[in-house]
This record gives sequence, C-alpha cells and structure tokens, in this order.
Amino acid sequence: MNAGQLLHRLPEPIKQAIKDKVYPQLLLEGETVPEWHLQSWDGAWFRHNNNKWTVLVVYPGDDTPGCTAQLQDMQAHYARFKELGAEIYGINPAEAPSHKAFAEKHGFTFPLLTDRGGVVARQLRAAVQLPLKTVILRTVYLVNPERKIRLANRGAPPASAIIRSIEALQQATRAGM
Repeated sequence: MNAGQLLHRLPEPIKQAIKDKVYPQLLLEGETVPEWHLQSWDGAWFRHNNNKWTVLVVYPGDDTPGCTAQLQDMQAHYARFKELGAEIYGINPAEAPSHKAFAEKHGFTFPLLTDRGGVVARQLRAAVQLPLKTVILRTVYLVNPERKIRLANRGAPPASAIIRSIEALQQATRAGM
C-alpha cells in the first residue's frame, strides 16, 4: 500500500489534522492578493484587472475528474460572472498544449493560465513544496477590483455560491457598507 492509499483510509479527523499541519494557511479575507502575470495557452498575457472582480481557480490538473467538474461548473455560470463584471482564471502548472486541449475538449471560454513551476500557486498558498515536486491544492479566491481578497476557499465551492458572494458584496458596496 502506498502513502496515498494509506491517507485515504485514515479517519477524517486524522486526515484533517495532517492537512492542518502540512497545507499552508490560505491568504485571509481583506489581504491584498499578490501580483501575478501569467500566460494563457493562446499566448495572451493576463494579470489582475483593477476594474473587475476576479475569481482565481487554482486547480491540480487538466482533464482530471475533479478539476473538469469544477471548471465545467464555472463555465456553466460564466455568463452571470461576466454580467457582474467578474473574470475567471484557471491556473495550474500545465503547459499551453495541455491547457488548449483541455479547454477545447470541454468548451472553456475563460483563460487557463500556465503557472510554470507553481510560482503563483505558492504565492497564493495553494501549493505544497515536496522534495521532488510541487503539489497543487485546489483553491479558489474571489478578489475585488481593489485586489482585496473577499473569499478564500480550499476545495471547489459551487460557482453559484461565488456568484451570491459577488452579488452581496456589490450590494454592500452600493449601500456604502
């Protein structure tokens, strides 16, 4: 039995205790998101746009079941994100050909960005550096136009929940809260 199989057999409280010790703490709500500048599979460069809400989806791998489901959920709600002035960026270390094949296979119309070596993922505390490789942790951040983190989540929160958060935060801003 390998280490991964052993971990899956552990009781949930023990698994959570291990994650709490090994996983980096998420960036906190209210913190400024680190600067990032990444390239899409089509050669376009992207960075945080100060006029838009940003959803950063750091995901472990192209065309894997969990990542596919997470990004399909985002794509299904993409029109609503755009209506709210929000952009989605999928981020992982895969190279352009992998991102291109993944996007075309599943019809993703938002940018999938290459994070070579997991540099941005580490800045976003969405990676664990092991001796021989970087392990990407499924992580989602919602960032407002002022680059402040408004939601930080390890895992795959539903797109509908992120949309409700944007709606509530925009309403609070309009109300002067």
